[in-house]
Amino acid sequence: MAEQSQMDKHLQNSTFGVPKVNPDEQRRYLGTFRERVSLAMTIDEVNDRNNLDAFITEITAHPDYQIILNGHIEQADLAPYLKLAAQHNLKFTIRNDIFYGMAADDYGLIVASDHAINDNPVTLAKKYPNQAHTDTETQKKSLLDKLLGK
Repeated sequence: MAEQSQMDKHLQNSTFGVPKVNPDEQRRYLGTFRERVSLAMTIDEVNDRNNLDAFITEITAHPDYQIILNGHIEQADLAPYLKLAAQHNLKFTIRNDIFYGMAADDYGLIVASDHAINDNPVTLAKKYPNQAHTDTETQKKSLLDKLLGK
């Protein structure tokens, strides 16, 4: 197959767009790559105000990182994170394209660097197990425990 000329490549990119690298990974991590992520919170974790302490710990440790928010989350639930980002002079972006997830276990907030950092783990529950609060903690109670008030 013959090599494409620069003009052909330019026309292809203009017509179909520039090909993306790892588009599924970028959709999952709200437009960035996994290697740049320092903290990833699901939509459920963002909606739970008890997780603000872990978020504050992360942004205090990394004041030069940026915050990427899922725009499908209610504005009232995003407000505390936006306020904290403004107080700490952090850059933030709200992504609301249709291909970003809206399910409870999709990511709702990403703290990311502008270059590869390869942090591990990045999920809130694994990175801050003592500070993270999830709804599964309350769902694990049996009916008998609930009736007895345990």
